[in-house]
Amino acid sequence: MPTEENLIDVNGFKICLASQSFYPYVGGVSYYLYYLSQEFLRRKCEVYEVHLGKPSMPSEEVVEGVKVYRVGVGGKREDWNRYSFFKERLYEQIHGLRAEGKWSREGYEEFVKFNKAVASKIMQLCSDKKINVVNPHDWQLHLTPDYLDFSLPVVYTWHVPFTSKMGDDLGKQAAARLKECDKVVFSIYEYLNHAKSLGVPEEKLVCIHPFVDPSRFDLDEKEGYKYKKEKGIPLESEIVLCVARIDPVKSHEELLKAFSIIKKERQNAKLVCVGNGSISNDVLGIRAQRKAKILKLMKELDLESDTIFLGHVPHMDIPRIYRMADVVVLPSKMEGFGLSLTEAMAAEKPVVAYDVGGVGIQIEHGFNGFLIEKGDFIELAEKTCELLSDKELKKIMGERAKQVVEEKFNVRKAAEKYLRLYQEVINGR
Repeated sequence: MPTEENLIDVNGFKICLASQSFYPYVGGVSYYLYYLSQEFLRRKCEVYEVHLGKPSMPSEEVVEGVKVYRVGVGGKREDWNRYSFFKERLYEQIHGLRAEGKWSREGYEEFVKFNKAVASKIMQLCSDKKINVVNPHDWQLHLTPDYLDFSLPVVYTWHVPFTSKMGDDLGKQAAARLKECDKVVFSIYEYLNHAKSLGVPEEKLVCIHPFVDPSRFDLDEKEGYKYKKEKGIPLESEIVLCVARIDPVKSHEELLKAFSIIKKERQNAKLVCVGNGSISNDVLGIRAQRKAKILKLMKELDLESDTIFLGHVPHMDIPRIYRMADVVVLPSKMEGFGLSLTEAMAAEKPVVAYDVGGVGIQIEHGFNGFLIEKGDFIELAEKTCELLSDKELKKIMGERAKQVVEEKFNVRKAAEKYLRLYQEVINGR
């Protein structure tokens, strides 16, 4: 990690971030931006954030030192429904779950409206606040470059997979917009290389792995027992934890099938699931529909008394939840990176996950956790049981996991990379 003496001077530097969601609303990108913005603030930068907000939310607010501005898609519920409908279908196509051209473009106008609103607010802030650099985040804002005048440097960060599975037309359209930006950040080289193949200049492409603040997870083991007690979970129980929003990509059904196998071998095991859905898909009732299917499967597998859905958990309690866990699992069919695994590793917990997206960059099979072939929930169950039954292995892998985070996925290192990148594009103008 760079020493304080080697850090670039960014005192008073003004950064405008933008995204669909931001802390305290849950999600990998929200937490990513939370960690990043807090480190920027620690370095005496000024941080501004533009994100999607429902009519009931304040349009301006200061959230833990970050000046937050919220824009919408209209005041009617129908506007939100249409935006959410289009966004969810686009999300599925990006992840290869829905074929290009095989779904309705209903809601596209609202999607465009959101991107225009974000761009408009960014340009206003650039004028009013004398912003130094603009950094939009993730695929929901991929139309935003169309409405920026690029009078200031723009660094775009794409979080989800960027592969051929998203379709030729969408890939080319997204790449054309990314080409307009000064720099484009991807979480892993696979995504970066695909963008390069679609014409984004190599000199604009940068890989910065996602990150956490490891110090947030340095809690005494007693905090885990306290949390169990608060939630009425038997203290002697073994906790298999999954932190993931209720979403088809996260494969809660396969997790339940795996846990039904685990339960036969580990009678004291409890499955704890944390996470709801995104700020927009709740409008459509998607979250409720998904949860109903999951609850039905729980009943069929006779897991109702051993599975605990905590839903949304305040960010301040997340480290306590990881401290409570024995093993953290993530059976996602696709992941941009899998930040919940990074958090688990920072909390010194071994992890078991499907080998998708950036997961394999974090987990070295047999060293700090286990990588499982996508869809093999039986192997997922077996490796989880192996860790639950071998306390020494669980301890060693947990220690190694924390070491990996300290070395590779530490927010201070990542923030310095971002700040140097911002400085590079400013100097290159």
